[in-house]
Amino acid sequence: MLKIYKSVTVWCLIFFSIPSIAEGIIDIKPYVSTSIDYDDNVFRFSSPEQAKAAFGSSTTSDTVKRVDLGVDINLRLSRQLLTLSSNFNDSRYNRFEILDNTGKSNRLSWSWRLGNDVYGELTASKSEAIAGFNEIKQPVNNLRTSSHQIASINWNLHPDWTLSTSYEKAKTENNLSNFKALNREDDIYESGVRYLNQRGTQLGLSYRVADSNFPSRTGFTQLFFGDESTQKEIITNVAWLPTSKTRISARISQVSLSHPGLSTRDFNGLSQRWNIDHSLTGQVNLNLSVYQEVNPVDDVISTYVKTKGFSVNPNWIVTSKISLRGGFGYEERNYLGSAGILFNNADRYDESKLANLSLTYTPTRKSLIQLQYQGERRSSNIDNSGYQFNNLNFLLRYDF
Repeated sequence: MLKIYKSVTVWCLIFFSIPSIAEGIIDIKPYVSTSIDYDDNVFRFSSPEQAKAAFGSSTTSDTVKRVDLGVDINLRLSRQLLTLSSNFNDSRYNRFEILDNTGKSNRLSWSWRLGNDVYGELTASKSEAIAGFNEIKQPVNNLRTSSHQIASINWNLHPDWTLSTSYEKAKTENNLSNFKALNREDDIYESGVRYLNQRGTQLGLSYRVADSNFPSRTGFTQLFFGDESTQKEIITNVAWLPTSKTRISARISQVSLSHPGLSTRDFNGLSQRWNIDHSLTGQVNLNLSVYQEVNPVDDVISTYVKTKGFSVNPNWIVTSKISLRGGFGYEERNYLGSAGILFNNADRYDESKLANLSLTYTPTRKSLIQLQYQGERRSSNIDNSGYQFNNLNFLLRYDF
């Protein structure tokens, strides 16, 4: 850890001197942060007995120390903007040293514009981080690499109307052989039209196709769960401001999910999310979300999960330097395409109660202190799939 702190200090001193050289052309913002994280159920075990069966101890809690070093660079050339973001982090566990890891992420983006009406973005990003344990409760250090390439173009054919199209290529790779079946490649295409007037009223219609491939699936996994799928969506986005303090928005889509040769795993239905953002006062804001969505899940047996639930998230700006955020929610999860023969002919169904609370203090314009709590209680109709955890995080950050 001492070497990490020394490296942080040296690099920050180097970066700190650069903005003065190219002020007005290049904006370089390095930052450093350190945090202490306590989790009472790191691997999301359903019980101390399950933990003891996994690695011989019923202890499930641990404390993690993490150091982050990063930099954001913006280069503006006339109407073009180049952005580079880079982050390096090191995490050390007090008890489960097997989980010690070094993560990193890099992102390069070009926001381009031709004239006043044609613009878009080209982005490439890659990150490496330890995989979570919400779905796969195994005490192993599985580093996951994710990469994305995005290209988009927009045309303002009228002051209120915009045509857009985009392409995204995503890839996820796991370094441990036991998780290779979760390796995933996605090709995503989306095109649409959007109406937005000066009052903030918005109406959009688009068509989205996501082709997914699992290149490492073989044998039993490939035979019973397939190695490819296609998700098609007709999407409507709407937003309305009935008053100056209230905004109502929604994303509604008709989803068709198909698996070649495995029609029993297909899905057709409605995916939707409704949001209400309301300012109770100048310092107190409230967000309410209600949703029913289909999303990928990190599970070999079920590739997609249908979730429905709600969340309430208040935000209170106590002073110019102190803010308080909270949230609680309820969620139901139906795992699509589960092999019933493995679970007594029953598809997996979970229920979750979630809560979070964070207190943020910004003593100066460049520094931040944050204390955050997160918790979840999940029950399941499948043995050893539910869990309960409480997580407390204390973070210090400084932007140079």
